[in-house]
Amino acid sequence: MAKKTEEQEIIIGVTKKQEPKKNGAPMPKKKKKKKVKNSQKRKRVIFALKYGALSALLITLILCAMFSPLFNIKNIQIEGNEKVTENEIISLSQIEVGINTFKLSKSKIKKQIKQNAYIGEITITRKLPSTILIQVEERKPAYLLEYAGGYINVDKQGYLLEITQEKLELPILQGAMTKSEDFVVGNRLCLEDLETLSSIAKIMEIAEINEIAEFITGIDIADKSNIKLIFGKQEKTAYLGDNSNLNTKILTIKSVLEKEDGKAGEIFVNIDLNKEYPIFRERV
Repeated sequence: MAKKTEEQEIIIGVTKKQEPKKNGAPMPKKKKKKKVKNSQKRKRVIFALKYGALSALLITLILCAMFSPLFNIKNIQIEGNEKVTENEIISLSQIEVGINTFKLSKSKIKKQIKQNAYIGEITITRKLPSTILIQVEERKPAYLLEYAGGYINVDKQGYLLEITQEKLELPILQGAMTKSEDFVVGNRLCLEDLETLSSIAKIMEIAEINEIAEFITGIDIADKSNIKLIFGKQEKTAYLGDNSNLNTKILTIKSVLEKEDGKAGEIFVNIDLNKEYPIFRERV
């Protein structure tokens, strides 16, 4: 019995030395938790201090730059312009020489320059310390609209660029759906006309490849399903139909123009050219 008592005492002693358990797992040590929390707190404080110091430094640098005469504008450079003069672009930009470059709003400057309908894309670059570079991409007239005894220059995207008495060597769009009261410089053609312009662009591109684009003096878009190309000097009108098989149609028109040179009349390619021959009807 004495032996058993000693063994029991030993077992009891070992049991007392074991860590207390909860649900079969050792209880976490509180001291270690406190150390981890303190370490994390310290890291957060250090990070906050570093971030604050960097922010303060950055703000100080920005303020110094904004008020330093070193960054006052001395030069304004213009690139990419052809139609619009440098002086007009600078005037529209309202940039004043002597003002600090960092006080300028690029978005505001772009909006002001785009008051001229010929100006499309604009890129503004600060060339530190004292130069502003304005690069522009101008819109190019591609068609004409007859209006008030003169003409409106229209680009490929349907922007109305200018009302003028000067007639450029460009095709005149006939039968447009856009109302005359909407013929305002800077506006675009109506949605129906814009949709037709995408077809016209393809027609003119293929005509350019086949070297007959320069002979097209007018494009009648009144009937979207049967577009007409007018060859003024050749005194011929070509009926294209819709915009299907354009390569074949344009190549056929070129062939008829060469074959029937000197004869006024009408060319019909608004048919199935796989089954029928093109028709040329001479004007009597």
